[in-house]
Amino acid sequence: MYIKIHSDKKDNNRNSSHDLVNYLEKENLEKNDVLDHQKFFNQDNHDISAFTVQNSIDSNRAKLCKDESKFYMLTVNPSQVEQKHICRSISGRNIGNISQLTTRELKRFEEALKEYSRIVMNEYAKNFNRGLTGDNILYFGKIEHNRYYGRDCEEVREGLNKCGDRKEGLQTHIHIIVSRKDLSNKIKLSPMANARNAKNRVKGKEAQIGFDRIKFVKTCEKSFDSAFDYKRSQHLTFSHYHTMKNQMRNTAKNVALSMVRDVPLVKEYRNGARVVNVISGLTKSKDPLKVLSAAFRQVPGARNCLKAINYTYNPSKIVLDIGKKVITTALNTGSL
Repeated sequence: MYIKIHSDKKDNNRNSSHDLVNYLEKENLEKNDVLDHQKFFNQDNHDISAFTVQNSIDSNRAKLCKDESKFYMLTVNPSQVEQKHICRSISGRNIGNISQLTTRELKRFEEALKEYSRIVMNEYAKNFNRGLTGDNILYFGKIEHNRYYGRDCEEVREGLNKCGDRKEGLQTHIHIIVSRKDLSNKIKLSPMANARNAKNRVKGKEAQIGFDRIKFVKTCEKSFDSAFDYKRSQHLTFSHYHTMKNQMRNTAKNVALSMVRDVPLVKEYRNGARVVNVISGLTKSKDPLKVLSAAFRQVPGARNCLKAINYTYNPSKIVLDIGKKVITTALNTGSL
């Protein structure tokens, strides 16, 4: 289960929600029959038009300044394994593609995901520690069944698929547009405000200020397992993933710094400062391997060093030490 709260850094949520709502209508444009169109849903309704969504979001912005975010977008992304589990519980069969479901089964599948999305938004509201529930939030969800290969996909770079090709397997996910203001249009709510130690009094009780995104995802994961009776393996939990990702980033950073410090051709490179600057951003990078590749691409004699960066995905110190020695020896002897 991957739940993402999309960043508002691109200033695309400061004005009307028109562009986002239109973007989420893209699958409907592929359907000739209007009756087959996928409508928006919220906590009370599952047959909401795009016009109603835009009008509701754009009208719910009392006292927000021009440069403030007016809405946010979340995506709820069950893994293919999780989707197969839901489909199996509904149909009694192993489903590998959404087309294998009957019309009735597809409707049940979509209703199950809508109900889970309502649970997610209830947890979203509770995470603000303001005494709110999902019924106090102005949001609209939209189910999509397809994903497409983009230019940055590895399969496209390797020529296995073309940009714009539809991805295989179960690709269902849910987009959720949520207003910055609560349903009463009085309370500002930002999921981008990090939880901090400051406290506020809500209904006579102390509550932490901010939004804890890690806690939110963990809670939603537990809710999914409970709602669908899903037995999640430890290595597939968000806690495990989060721990390993941080470990990977730190390991990648240490390996890169060691190369800059100890490998002569890298150390003496006149633009080595660029490498150090890129490395400094590794702790925030989603893909340390990609960042390191960009950093070392222009370093003389270091292109093959990129192969060793793959070792950063294994936290074993022994493997990293061996990899470092191989790189150092090869560069010093000029064999690279």
